[in-house]
Amino acid sequence: MSQSTLTADERALLIYLVLAEAAQRKKQQPGRDRFLVLSVHYALRAGLLETAEACSQIVKRNSPQHLLSKHPKITEAAKSDLFSPLVKQLQRHCNLERAEQLAAAQDVQISSVRLKSDPATFRQDLNDLISRLQSGSA
Repeated sequence: MSQSTLTADERALLIYLVLAEAAQRKKQQPGRDRFLVLSVHYALRAGLLETAEACSQIVKRNSPQHLLSKHPKITEAAKSDLFSPLVKQLQRHCNLERAEQLAAAQDVQISSVRLKSDPATFRQDLNDLISRLQSGSA
């Protein structure tokens, strides 16, 4: 049996989370928050509400004026008239192809194992990335 691969949304989610972690390591909060908003978008598309909520909470913690902070739940923020334009703007500045280039240029490790993983490994990678982002120890 062949190894399962991630959906396009799951793959994008991991890439943007890895970039958010890299930005946090460099103490670049605005960049981290932009990557986290894109992570929220792809987590919601992948049906990963808990992950989307966790990413949203990280942004809210340090950015009380952010669009995500104006809504108690990420599902409400995603339904707001401002969320979709925000995501589109962020995607224009850093689409998935650009995100992959940034990751490669910064020597960020996005292994083929991560991008072609079984569901348990994918969940573990998500949990590890979110935990590091939440603790600020990226």
